[in-house]
Formats: sequence, structure tokens, C-alpha cells
Amino acid sequence: MIVTVTANPSIDVTLSTSGFAVGEVNRAHGVRRDPAGKGVNVARALARNGVEATAIYPADASTGLDLRTMLEAAGVASASAAIAEPIRTNITVVDDATGRTTKINEPGPAVTPEEATALSDLICDHVVSAPRWLVACGSVPPGLGDDFYPALGRLATHFGVPLAVDTSGAPLTAIIAAGTATLVKPNLEELEELLGRSLATVGDVVDGARTLLRLPDARALVSLGEHGALLVTATSSWWAGAPPVVPLSTVGAGDSTLAGYLSATDASEAERLRTAVAWGTAAVTLPGSEAPGPDSLRLDDVSVVENPDPTLPIGELSA
Repeated sequence: MIVTVTANPSIDVTLSTSGFAVGEVNRAHGVRRDPAGKGVNVARALARNGVEATAIYPADASTGLDLRTMLEAAGVASASAAIAEPIRTNITVVDDATGRTTKINEPGPAVTPEEATALSDLICDHVVSAPRWLVACGSVPPGLGDDFYPALGRLATHFGVPLAVDTSGAPLTAIIAAGTATLVKPNLEELEELLGRSLATVGDVVDGARTLLRLPDARALVSLGEHGALLVTATSSWWAGAPPVVPLSTVGAGDSTLAGYLSATDASEAERLRTAVAWGTAAVTLPGSEAPGPDSLRLDDVSVVENPDPTLPIGELSA
């Protein structure tokens, strides 16, 4: 069992256009709605591939009920803590003509102290059963505060459950300072933002990722977009990449990458990374934030290199 926590879930609305123009009237030729939020996306990808997962999130009685209904239809187990304000709706505009994706994310509902306590209690109820991973993902809505992720780290440590984190900004800074994450999954831009500098080469990324590691068995999974991903431990690193694909949507691809890594049991780090990149690559070929299924995964297409040349520019990494 893997338990995911999404503090700021959403309904994602994806609009497909041809030749999207800022400041003009645009016509959508396709619309889809998906249950979303990074932890929700991780749980969806896991469930789609037969891995038992439960998504935990706060939800109101209107939009939040829609989220639960959509998850049930997708076969994803979930549990929610009640809040008064509606969860957010995020808009994604996909331009078929250019392949560009534009996202507009709402900040999320204001969570009261009482609602925050109920959410924490719900998470604790699920962590007591010692899941294989506790996965905390995404932004933090108003009211939860910067201690939300460190508190999850303390909970995971108390029950001996490894914690995987995929967030950015202040929450990422807070969990790194707490030193309780077993796995951290920033993308390149988030890592650069955290470190306050550009990372141009493999060595730059590996060295930067190692500054995030606090536990002896900690690792960082850094997604590099079309250039694959790097997995970094205190002593080793691996790069993996897949042949180019025609993208339909990049939304949720990083979440599928994380889910792929978490799904691999009794595997070497190289094979876990191979699985992660295969899942993430498959995700970008699907519409909206749709999770890839077994039929779309191409593990044999993914190349893995142990301890890649640190002088290689990130832009030159290719399978």
C-alpha cells in the first residue's frame, strides 16, 4: 500500500485549441475534466497499473464530491477530510499547433485550524498501518502553513515509514531543512530555484541534488523534461532517457514519473529509474493529466547510464 497526500487537490479542466492567441477570443475543440493535484495524480497512475494506493486530501461537499466521484470511477481508493471552501479548479490550455501547454492554477481554499487538525488526524490513521511509502505532493493551501510538510516528516519518522516529497518553493525548503524525506523529486527548474543558481551540466545537477539529502538512504529524483531524469544518492548517480515522443500534454508527467519509481519493488535503483522514465514518457503522449496504463509503457526503450559524465550539458542528454 502507498498513501498519497494532496493538501491542495483540484479538478483539472483541459482545453484543446489550435493556434492559441493571448488577448484574443479562442475556441476550444476539446474539453476534459480530471481529478488532480500532484498526490492524486500519483495515486491515479499507481492504481492504473495495479499498485494499491490511497489518495488523502481535503474536500468540500460540492467540488470535492466531484473529485471523489471521479476517483471512484477511475478505481482509485481515497479518503477526504471535510472543509467548507470549495477545492480549486485549474485550467490547462493545450495548443495543438505549437505543442505548448499553458496552466492557470488557483491558490486553493483557506483551511481553518480545525480542518487542518482533521486532515492531520486522517493522515495519521492511514500511516499507522505502515504503508510502503507516504507520498506528500504539491502546494499547500492557505491556512496549513509551512510546517505542514515537516509535520508529515515527523509522523513518517515516528512510524518508520519512508517519505517521498514532490513540492516546490517554501514547502520544499521546509522539508529539506527538516531532513526527514527519503525521496525528494524536484524538476530542474525547482532545483535551480531552491539553490538560487543555474544548473547547466550533469555535474551541476548531481552536486546540487546532493545538498538536499539528509538521511543516509536519501535520494533525489530530478526530472529534466525531454532530457530524461537523474537519480542521485550520496555516492552514486544514474541518468535515464527515452527516445523523443510527440507530446499531447505535459500535465501530470512528473507525477507519473514519481509513481513509476515508487511502483518498482525489489529492484535496483537503475531499474527503478528506468520504470520512472517509462511512466513519465508515456504520460506526455496522453491527453490532459490522464495516467498511463500498462499498454502504453515502453521500458525497453529507456536507456540508463550509471554515473554519467558530469561535464555533459543537460541539453545534450538524449537516449
